[in-house]
Amino acid sequence: MALVSPMVRTALFVSDIDRSAAFYKEVMELEDVYAEGGLTHATAAKLLGMPPETNIRYKILRAAGLNKGMVGLFQMKDPEPPNISKRPDGCSVGEACLVFYCADLDVVHDRLITGGHHVVCPPLHLEVEIEAGAIESDGRGQREMTFHDPDGVLVNLIEMDPTSDR
Repeated sequence: MALVSPMVRTALFVSDIDRSAAFYKEVMELEDVYAEGGLTHATAAKLLGMPPETNIRYKILRAAGLNKGMVGLFQMKDPEPPNISKRPDGCSVGEACLVFYCADLDVVHDRLITGGHHVVCPPLHLEVEIEAGAIESDGRGQREMTFHDPDGVLVNLIEMDPTSDR
């Protein structure tokens, strides 16, 4: 028996939970709200390294009916945690990147551009390294793209059927 399970969800600390929820619903199609509300018990604040009086709202989004790969959004006030320093044009050490499969990158890219969101890298073909120094050049690999959510969280999409077992 494994001591630790595969990842259940990612928790993102956001500046505006409604704006972030709209982004993940409209762009990423995480339309199902698994749970939402307020965390009022001091234990929640303590788990996050915040003072006991911190007001914490949360909303956990998922793809319809899936209890894995969820995105939990957490907004804290009174006090708010400080923002971390991130590069607007790429990644920073210590930063996480959310990775999802996507059936059609062009559709998501168009949604991002139409919505005025920041695209770090538009869809391109990534050739996969198969051993140290060797690159596949036989057309394998996949298309990928990266962009930032409203709070600057880096998101990577890999063009592949989201229902695939791969």
